[in-house]
Amino acid sequence: MKIETIHNSLINGQRRQMTEQIDEYGLYDFWKDYTLYLNSRCYQGDCYGWFSDAVISYHRIKNR
Repeated sequence: MKIETIHNSLINGQRRQMTEQIDEYGLYDFWKDYTLYLNSRCYQGDCYGWFSDAVISYHRIKNR
């Protein structure tokens, strides 16, 4: 699963799909790789927003 695919799920509002994709990717590898992906493609403020949205969405969905 590519990071870009997971990111596109997030920005398209498909957070349940994003959560499943993160689990398939490997939860513990994903966050580091996603940080690197964001840092290479956006400004710092934007990176924080996308990263925090992904983390919050993931945990809200998984902990229901």
